[in-house]
Amino acid sequence: MQNLLLLHGALSTRLQFDSLRPLLANDFEVEAINFSGHGGLNIPMQGFTFNAFANDILAYADKNKIEKLNLFGFSMGGYAALYFAKLYPNRVNKIFTLNVKFNWDLASTARETAMLDAEKMMLKVPGYANQLMMLHGIQMWKEVINQTSGMMTALSKDYLLTKEDYKQMIFPIRLAIGDRDSTSSVQETLDVYQKLPNASMWVLPNTNHPFEKINCQKLASEINEFFLK
Repeated sequence: MQNLLLLHGALSTRLQFDSLRPLLANDFEVEAINFSGHGGLNIPMQGFTFNAFANDILAYADKNKIEKLNLFGFSMGGYAALYFAKLYPNRVNKIFTLNVKFNWDLASTARETAMLDAEKMMLKVPGYANQLMMLHGIQMWKEVINQTSGMMTALSKDYLLTKEDYKQMIFPIRLAIGDRDSTSSVQETLDVYQKLPNASMWVLPNTNHPFEKINCQKLASEINEFFLK
């Protein structure tokens, strides 16, 4: 049975995939991890970086003696999967990403980070703030938000994935994007798709960014089709 590692999005944890994992369990040895600093794990000394997240993926592969990983990454997790592939191309079998923001220009990054304010969250979306407290701990949740904001700002100054990086990714990759995603877009996903030598692309109709809005039955079917064909 093939391995499949699920990588969560920003501000989330491995629990994000609780509705998806059972739909994949008959066909994969499926697992999900928390990135460093998430779900109560210690924040790395260097803070939230994709180098740290790539090391989390590598540590999982080494611990479980997996030579080549199949990776599914949602949003930040998809970017982490591709960055891991840049660093460790020989440890990747296939990658499937969903709703990844690739274009970290200053304007759109500013829009994203403007929402990452714990005090504003407590006032405007207290339910979501409480959810973050439960996920990351009452002592940690605000720092998770701050670290995520800093990581996004760093991406706007130094793109970690370039055209040349994408050209070197010769293994199969599927890029999926919701047609109504307001964080990423079909166009920026298409731009990356065209740079990849062995890619396919899937546009989800009537779909915005949050994972909770995704049709998991349909997603599981697509995952099966991609990794098992």
